[in-house]
Amino acid sequence: MNRLLSLLEKRECLLLSIDAFDTLLLRKPLSLDRRLLRIARLFCSRLGDVTSHIDPRDVAKRRREVERLAFRARDVAARGEVRLTDIAATLLQHIGIDEVFVPDWIACEMAVERASLFPNRSLIRTLRQVVERGIPVRVVSDTTLGQHELSRLISDVCPDIPHLDDIHTSADMQLTKRDGTIFASVASAAGVPAARIVHLGDDLLADCTMPRRCGLTAVHRPRQTAHVVIRRADAAIARAFSGWHASRSQRVRRNVPAQLKAGTALGSQVLGPIFAEYCRRLHVYLKHAALVEGPIVALFCARGGLGLERLYREFASQFPVSENITLAPLMVSRLIAARDALVFGGEDVVAELEYEFGSRAVKAVAQALSATDQAPSGHYTSLRELIHALRNGAEPDLWDSISEQAALFREMWRTLADGKSVVLCDTGLYGSTYKLLEQSGLASDAHCVLLARSDYKGLGRQHFSRVTGLLTERNGYRPGDSISSILAFWHLVESIVEPDLQSVRRFSRGDGGSIVSNLETEGWRNRVEAMPHEQFAEVKAYIRNISTENSSASSVSQFQLSARLLEQVVMFPDIDTVNRLGMRNRSIDFGREATLSITHPDCEQGRPGARLVAVRRSLWPSGAAVKAFPQGGQFVQFAIKLGYSVRPWIK
Repeated sequence: MNRLLSLLEKRECLLLSIDAFDTLLLRKPLSLDRRLLRIARLFCSRLGDVTSHIDPRDVAKRRREVERLAFRARDVAARGEVRLTDIAATLLQHIGIDEVFVPDWIACEMAVERASLFPNRSLIRTLRQVVERGIPVRVVSDTTLGQHELSRLISDVCPDIPHLDDIHTSADMQLTKRDGTIFASVASAAGVPAARIVHLGDDLLADCTMPRRCGLTAVHRPRQTAHVVIRRADAAIARAFSGWHASRSQRVRRNVPAQLKAGTALGSQVLGPIFAEYCRRLHVYLKHAALVEGPIVALFCARGGLGLERLYREFASQFPVSENITLAPLMVSRLIAARDALVFGGEDVVAELEYEFGSRAVKAVAQALSATDQAPSGHYTSLRELIHALRNGAEPDLWDSISEQAALFREMWRTLADGKSVVLCDTGLYGSTYKLLEQSGLASDAHCVLLARSDYKGLGRQHFSRVTGLLTERNGYRPGDSISSILAFWHLVESIVEPDLQSVRRFSRGDGGSIVSNLETEGWRNRVEAMPHEQFAEVKAYIRNISTENSSASSVSQFQLSARLLEQVVMFPDIDTVNRLGMRNRSIDFGREATLSITHPDCEQGRPGARLVAVRRSLWPSGAAVKAFPQGGQFVQFAIKLGYSVRPWIK
């Protein structure tokens, strides 16, 4: 710390700003998971009968999930800060506890924080010398706590600390060290030039890189490696114990219950809790996005998004949406987004079209993009040549048709957005629609929220910084993470929320000048209500009957159990389950009428080697294995699961 005094003198420092946590207030090597569990137990013990129906472990997990999504919404918005009061209010709403108990929850958080902190006595001794030299000291912290809470925490943990000139928190100022915005405000409040401020902290980005970019002198003082290792080990132990406890209390038999195998209870026992968890997480994300962005509009992307909107509205009837959040359907598809990117700029439109059509399907792409039967007048050997010709005026007729359609879509977008921040809500997985709209500039500031996110295309992940997968963000099924099994049979999940309507391909002027898509045929809203998949009605009924007093408190456990059951159904189905769930072909979309079978047509014919290849090519490999090998299908299913286990190591 003597070096710090020398540096202050050398820089002619007029203000020393210090970080709070892990700098002035040192944390014991306890992980966040363990601290949250202690908070939940303390809260439940304080409230007694009010929380008698709640498992503290579920509360701790829900608290962690609320914080994760709140910070994710903040990071995508790239401004503002998350407040503990907002986290607590959201948490209590989702566990069925009256928000009047928010102060009690915060008191429990403060008590556990106080017990897990101890003073940095070496720094405090140095601060005394700094103050004696007439240099004021201020605390600048990125924290969900307000100034009052942090001041009280510092006083309790460090009663002998010298006078602090002021305490600045990101929660109060809605400015952060992570993006550097707080430093200019601190300098202005202190009346000191940034060049005459020295900042001390433990975080490389927030306490070193960003203050230096803002003109401050930064001193990086990270915690010792041993402390970091112990805290990470504690986190791993806490997660392992939590998983063990969950597996004990929610043991899933290796043999799936008969009613699930038959598919008769799949909607109520498995998919209901899973889609309910999606609705809960979407509710949290939208609320905290609105707290940062102001008024927002959640646009649910056709077609699957129409089903998601219906389920979320059912959920919102019990957990009301904030007044500054608007819900609306968006008539869009990957084809519409590709058209917009083609006209208004998008570097990846060629790669997306090649992925869907192949590199030489020139005529098919031209007709899909123009929404006509027009063929290119010139001869092009690749899609790249066609796109180049279109953008450079070599195909004026095609370009006029494409541009007209793109302009109609943009007009519709502007009407729906109405100057608000946009959150695109879609099924998944890669987020191609958002990626193309972001590159065209239309959705460059928008959020994108998916059921699940996965880089199955391998076409780049730059847009993932603004794309959130609410249920999972893995790049494939990972044994041990049950909910990721939806990626092993994604078409089941997606088909449940897709209405029996055409994909959006073109727009026209309707009555009164409104813009109407080809999807919006007469009675289309009724067809959204009457979903073709029989499980949708069961899922909607489950969400409709959620009790804020009971099932909300145990929703985490219900979700985990349902995820395990789904994993069993997806990875080890019998022939009856395959026939029931794999009977509907899947549309390949992008302006095309063709469909794909869930299980490859060749899996039931030919030699064993050929059938294995057909199994691998199926949309549902574990389901195809039963059809291909009626007697030994389970061995193939085990091999498929083993393949998922070793895939990350091979990659």
